Amino acid sequence: MRQYIISILFASICLGNRLDYFQQHVAYDIEVTLDDSAHTLDAYEKIIYTNNSPDSLDFIWFHIWPNAYKNTETAFAKQRERFLNTSFIFSEEKKRGYIDSLNFTIDGIKADWDYHPDWIDVAKVQLPKSLPPGDVITIETPFFVKLPKVFSRLGHTGKHYEITQWYPKPAVYDHLGWHPMPYLDMGEFYSEFGSFDVRITLPEEYRIMATGDLVNGEAEYAWLDSLAQEGDSLHALDKKAFKKAIKKLKKSGKKKGEKKNFLQKLKAKFKKEKKERETPILKTLHFHQDNVHDFAWFADPKWIVRKGILYLADSTRQVTLWSMYHPKNAELWENSIEYLHDSGYWYSVFNGDYPYNHITAVDGDMSAGGGMEYPNITVISKMDSKHLLEMVIMHEVGHNWFYGILGSNERDHTWMDEGLNEFNNIRYWEAKYGDENRKWIVNEFTQEKLGPFSVGKNLQFGFFEYAGYSSWVKKGDEEPMETSANAFKQRTNYWLSYSKPLLYTWHLLDYLGEEVIDTIMHSYYRDWEFKHPYPEDYFAYFKKFSNKDLAWYTHDVFYETGRVDYSVKIEDNEAVFKNLGDLTLPFEAAFYNKKKNEISRHWYENVKKIQRVSLPEGTKSVIIDPDQTLPDGNRPNNATSKPLAFTWVFDQPQYYKREIFWMPWLFSGNHYNGWTPGLNFYNGFVPGYDYGIGFRPMWDFLNEQLVGSFSASKTVYGLGSFYSSNFSFDAARNSGRTGAHFEFKGKRKKHLERFPVWKTIFNIDYHNILENAVDSEYYDSGESATGYAEMELYNRPNPFLTYYFRTAVKTGIVNSQFLRFNLQTNIYYKFTKKLKAKLRIWVGGFLDAIDLPRQYRTYLSGNIDPDFRNNYLFNRTADVNDASIGTHQYDIGGPSLHGLILDDIDKMLGVDS
Repeated sequence: MRQYIISILFASICLGNRLDYFQQHVAYDIEVTLDDSAHTLDAYEKIIYTNNSPDSLDFIWFHIWPNAYKNTETAFAKQRERFLNTSFIFSEEKKRGYIDSLNFTIDGIKADWDYHPDWIDVAKVQLPKSLPPGDVITIETPFFVKLPKVFSRLGHTGKHYEITQWYPKPAVYDHLGWHPMPYLDMGEFYSEFGSFDVRITLPEEYRIMATGDLVNGEAEYAWLDSLAQEGDSLHALDKKAFKKAIKKLKKSGKKKGEKKNFLQKLKAKFKKEKKERETPILKTLHFHQDNVHDFAWFADPKWIVRKGILYLADSTRQVTLWSMYHPKNAELWENSIEYLHDSGYWYSVFNGDYPYNHITAVDGDMSAGGGMEYPNITVISKMDSKHLLEMVIMHEVGHNWFYGILGSNERDHTWMDEGLNEFNNIRYWEAKYGDENRKWIVNEFTQEKLGPFSVGKNLQFGFFEYAGYSSWVKKGDEEPMETSANAFKQRTNYWLSYSKPLLYTWHLLDYLGEEVIDTIMHSYYRDWEFKHPYPEDYFAYFKKFSNKDLAWYTHDVFYETGRVDYSVKIEDNEAVFKNLGDLTLPFEAAFYNKKKNEISRHWYENVKKIQRVSLPEGTKSVIIDPDQTLPDGNRPNNATSKPLAFTWVFDQPQYYKREIFWMPWLFSGNHYNGWTPGLNFYNGFVPGYDYGIGFRPMWDFLNEQLVGSFSASKTVYGLGSFYSSNFSFDAARNSGRTGAHFEFKGKRKKHLERFPVWKTIFNIDYHNILENAVDSEYYDSGESATGYAEMELYNRPNPFLTYYFRTAVKTGIVNSQFLRFNLQTNIYYKFTKKLKAKLRIWVGGFLDAIDLPRQYRTYLSGNIDPDFRNNYLFNRTADVNDASIGTHQYDIGGPSLHGLILDDIDKMLGVDS
């Protein structure tokens, strides 16, 4: 009895006090044959299902996810349509897929089954008799899968195969009951842990990688080892020889775009048919794996193979590393074994040792995202740089921990795997590259290969996550993280499940310290590996290992929405901290003397409105969040003193300085001014700022004078009834015109809805146009001012229909008297992938035209940029009198018919279809 009580107490501690915890067990035995000419799978499945729940079961929900690709009425297709993606909707039926030939038996007795009332990729299998707690049944069925083209995760591209979510799989039954769910593009999975024995039969030339280890696979491993030696030899070649070898490997496959005459095509057809009639030499490989909740496999006859070894820290156990990639991506994947090694190593350090025998990455064609994880193996889409490839491999390998080993419900609690995995991503990057070298290379050419002229050479990994998060949250359309994936109304909010937990957990690490976070993550991993944790189970460890009030993290971050915005000022020898945002987070502040040397730093908690703090002696400036871990959406107000700094074109923003980005402006000019080179300066505009200022001085070599422009812009969200309100001003001297433009642009839309969008625009323009700078037939010179108002509706109710309606008036204010109106409607409809229709209707005229400047007349060609907003109009003078303004250069507006035609009547009607 004493031992029993101790066991209950231990379980209570380990499982976050969930004494009701249980989990089912499934043992799969699957035999499958790939037909690579028909692109099908013929298979038989046997499952030993153990009911460890306290309930008797009368049925079992099964996921038969290949049916997601069967027609355009599936949940997958409807989600695609909801997010305006038509690639599957307009696909040919022969490129879609399905699963059939199901015939379930339970312990040898035929079982009735039917589809879910809403989803054809979920089936309900009735048990011949109730399955009581603790009992075991054997479920068997044949099944046949027609593989689709790769629309999402499952499928093929030619002879390249990505076999994922491919077999009938029982849904999870846990303390909340059954969790049947359809396959979705946006929204991942939740599956029972168990064991897999899978025998795959396919043509012998295929390289194949899968979940689990080969049983009696010595011959296959020997072949893969020989291929890996070839891969190593390939990458040992010098650059010239390497490129030559890769070119040869590419040619050994199908030559895309190769032109053939009729006889060549006929010969190729006969050759293909003959090859298909020949019986291919097949091989059968047996894979086994325990303690996983899914099984995926990938096959390709052309992959380059690489192999490596990972020794875990403080362990002699070795993990085999495999990478397989297409010849066309060989240079990019050169260091892929290093990426696999470092990912496995650091994730083991941060969370707990990797428990399986191999980590594999394969080069794929998956279209659902940058990469996709499965136990032991990940598939990676095309990447643009080695840094991006490392990031995606690292992220997908990390999913072996989150949700591979810590098997949370990805569909309902996406942040538990994506967000915590992203948090480990930034820890990896810092651990590997160091705090001062967290560089993030998106484009190797522009960021590294231009020497002193490289742009963005100091961009850091965390900045991209911060930029995406802060840019979106300030708009007010955020949804709580604790939202089921398919319930997100805005696709961006699903992607916040990655960045938001990363940023706030990164700040939490800064607040609690690395030792506490390591203790929490290791304990969480140790207690919940191969189990199904829920959010409350994760949060329990913060209460256990920290005595601080962390409700801002365990509740506010995941169950609420809002912005972080702290500011600081120095008043009367005090630092005045203000909370201008919606959330209350602890923050660190640093105090500096006049030489910018740090005096001290302190953490401040629970600053909900305002807090005054006496300055340490000698303080001249204060910075909130000196290490920039706080997800503050307005960082410039976090510092009291900001020295001037100049930065070439663009780089990691220095928020605590008055940073001016600059670049030469060489490719500008027009007929009147000639070549006008200069410099372009700007401040703001990037995430973390709520304004932008630009200044562009240029020299007019033709008239020997200074020209250029100044602009300023600020966007406010939630002002009055407007979703967003943008205020902008610019003044310019160029093209023989000195002028200014002020504009207000407000957008209205329903909260969390993308469409419809109502836009309201008001602007005032002032011009002083020199007489010799314009053609007097089309422009009046001298001073003038006009006003403009516009109402616009833009709607896209579905992927097929887009329509746009606009009504506007323009009036003279100074040295002119006119009132012009126009109505415009654009309608676009997409019937098929290639068949599209467009209808444009424009109606306009003048209610008053007593003193109408020529440039504001109506032209059938559109307009001639009367307010000088188009920087690409090169010539407004009369020097080239070939009507080039209207014939070769016209600005869309008005009827927009090609050719310059003057209008001497009051009303115009244009139809363009």
